[in-house]
Amino acid sequence: MHNYQLKRRKGRNAWHIYWMENGEQRWASTGTSDEALASTFLATFKSLQQTSEYVNVGEILHQFTNRYYKNKAVSMERHYSLLRSLEPLHDCNPLDHEDFENAVFEWKQERLEKVKENTVGRELAVLVSALNWAADRERGRMIRGVPYIPKNRYYQTPRVRWLDKEETSALLKALPQQPLYLRLAVGIAISTAARKSAILELQKHQIKWGEGQIDFHAPADGKKRKARRVCDITGMVEPWLREAFDASKTGHIIERKGKAVKNIYPEFKALCERVGLQDFRFHDLRSTWAAGAAIEGVPMEQIRDALGHSTVRITEQHYAQIHPDYRQKAREYAKKTFASDVTL
Repeated sequence: MHNYQLKRRKGRNAWHIYWMENGEQRWASTGTSDEALASTFLATFKSLQQTSEYVNVGEILHQFTNRYYKNKAVSMERHYSLLRSLEPLHDCNPLDHEDFENAVFEWKQERLEKVKENTVGRELAVLVSALNWAADRERGRMIRGVPYIPKNRYYQTPRVRWLDKEETSALLKALPQQPLYLRLAVGIAISTAARKSAILELQKHQIKWGEGQIDFHAPADGKKRKARRVCDITGMVEPWLREAFDASKTGHIIERKGKAVKNIYPEFKALCERVGLQDFRFHDLRSTWAAGAAIEGVPMEQIRDALGHSTVRITEQHYAQIHPDYRQKAREYAKKTFASDVTL
């Protein structure tokens, strides 16, 4: 549970709510300078933290365009073009800050392969506008607060962290002692490279027992989703998955006390602390799978497909240096160029 506090921001009259999340300070404006009203807003805000339903970015962008721009003097064709460029983010949960920030980072890197940075900046501006509109309490507040989207300069160096063999072993040994929802979510993530949002949204109809597979690209609501894979059910995950499947009360696979789990950050953080993992996030389980595949010599194109990257260059940027083919070519180049036995 976060510790929410009312404070005034420097140079602002309105009261703001402050809290710590994922090791970073977050805030949200109450929209009022009246302390009594701000306290009432704070109580509502805390309640929303517990009960707010999941609304993805695609739904927010759809409603934002249809309502906000309906009477605006702006080219709808141009605006829809901007929205189409944001399609890879449509499936993201903006309330899951860690997963959302990673998704935005990957999206921006892939877009910069195709368009100029000014274009990406305009597209991000539309996204921020839509999120601000969705968080407006006078419009019913589709989401509680606007997620943090770093400025361009923070995207220059990608954060890549994965577990080595000893760390992976320590984590896997600790999983059987964890609650079912947590060990299953972690087990699926590290064995399939699926995003946290895809795992938490997973429903019973997406489990294909006959084929021994999990179909991450099988939404029940018919909404357009970012492309996802069909993955094999591993031996480690299967008994936990069957237990969760049989016990499900809402149709979701990841449940806690009969309710779908929206956030597992506190439990995962506590698990990492018990195991002794430093600077490790749930999203890094994806990187652990990808790094392991690269070390084993899996072709970069297959790793790209597994991670959902649009181009192999993005995948190579993260994992090529640990791929055996990459190292072998580097050795051959050094020997040929410098005519000596060079070990890289």
